Amino acid sequence: MHVGTPVVISDQVHIHSDISQSTSGWVCACSLESLTETLRQALADAGDRTLRAQNAQRYAQTHYNWTAIAPRLIAAYQTITKNPARPQNIQAMEYDDKSAMDYGS
Repeated sequence: MHVGTPVVISDQVHIHSDISQSTSGWVCACSLESLTETLRQALADAGDRTLRAQNAQRYAQTHYNWTAIAPRLIAAYQTITKNPARPQNIQAMEYDDKSAMDYGS
């Protein structure tokens, strides 16, 4: 996208709504039939590919660069470190037997 290549992705990819809303490529269902039809559409119209290529480059340069990503990443790390939560389904491992912690030293 950053170099002006529109993408074909499935609706199971996290950024599929970004791609749809920005018209930066094509989004298909996660099936062979849908992928085949989407590729046919993409190959059928050179003008549409050019438009989507320009949109893809513009969108990537605006939203998928370190200036845009870094603040979100920092905020996510700050949230995680301020509110550490242990998943409910994982229990702490406790060793009653000290030999279980001996790694052959």
